[in-house]
Amino acid sequence: MKHIALIASILAFAASADESAPRADSADSIEKTTVNATALLKDGSTVKGEFLTTGITGSTIFCDKLTLEPDIVKSLTFPSTNDAAHIELVNGDRFTIKVQDPAFVLNSMLGELTIPRKGLQSLALAQRRARAAGAEPGLLFHCTFDDEAAITSPAVGPKGTFLQGRFMPGKIGQALQTTVYSHNATFELPANFFHTSGCIEFWAKIQKPSPYIGNGGDPRLFTITQQSTHSTVCGLDIVSNNGCGNSGFSTGTLLGNMASIRGFRQLRYDELYPSSDYRDWHHYAIVWDPDGISSLTGTPKMALLVDGEQMPDIQKQIRSIEAAAAIISTPMLLSLTHDPQLDSEHTTKSPFLIDEFKIWDHAKTTFETAL
Repeated sequence: MKHIALIASILAFAASADESAPRADSADSIEKTTVNATALLKDGSTVKGEFLTTGITGSTIFCDKLTLEPDIVKSLTFPSTNDAAHIELVNGDRFTIKVQDPAFVLNSMLGELTIPRKGLQSLALAQRRARAAGAEPGLLFHCTFDDEAAITSPAVGPKGTFLQGRFMPGKIGQALQTTVYSHNATFELPANFFHTSGCIEFWAKIQKPSPYIGNGGDPRLFTITQQSTHSTVCGLDIVSNNGCGNSGFSTGTLLGNMASIRGFRQLRYDELYPSSDYRDWHHYAIVWDPDGISSLTGTPKMALLVDGEQMPDIQKQIRSIEAAAAIISTPMLLSLTHDPQLDSEHTTKSPFLIDEFKIWDHAKTTFETAL
């Protein structure tokens, strides 16, 4: 019965993956999806590149002939020189497969390489999406966090540096799991990268089991600092006390800072997420416009939206348009989770997953928060 349940799970997973594929008439249809591979060879060598083999074929105890699409496979591990391999799918299923493919083909920096199966120790796969430049008007930056390559060469925008962390199943594809009290990835943003109006949006999933929010960033979801002074320009902390009278959602934008709760007190996460589990995936959007965001209640100059809902801005400190323009004219550093030049107080104190990070050149307020 376990074997029947497992094959049913695989078939259902493959079907759901097909249903979630972009429709030809949607904006997403212009995305190019590739599968990146990291091959660890038995001699200790490592080869990275795009996985060109169209399917992984083999036999299992529950199926004499099984062909798996590469985009649902997370890893293959060959414990010995025979054909048997331990396989893990992206949905967490694990089983043993007798691989029939004599070799796998990768498009690497050395060109197209054929890797013999018997020379493999392990093979890790990760799906990566790249969007054509200019496909979304106003999109300045888009990192999918599907794998290390998605950080070093984002779908849109400046290249980044991967420092540490690991990649886990995300909201869409894979996501970066951050490390506490550390920095995981950085992106150098050139001078005049931002506009006086804009939006930063992303998905995140808090992994802290305790219901109580600590001081400082618990977690700090991202930071943008000036490269010359390391002064924080933008960011989002979930906090009971950030040392400046800000609690709840403490948000920094190019036009200033705001917080959803004033003062210091012990907070619970369910006060900030009253209608859902704080450990679920949530969509965050930081929006600013010096002329006011007309689509939001009160026409604020800056706002935080969580799952599409406008958060309170009980405490605000607003910069002048001249001060914001001066900041925009300087190079900046987008850091997950903090600028490495800052001390540990300015980093995240609880782990989380982050996915689909985007920066826009206008005050975007409409999002697909139910993905």
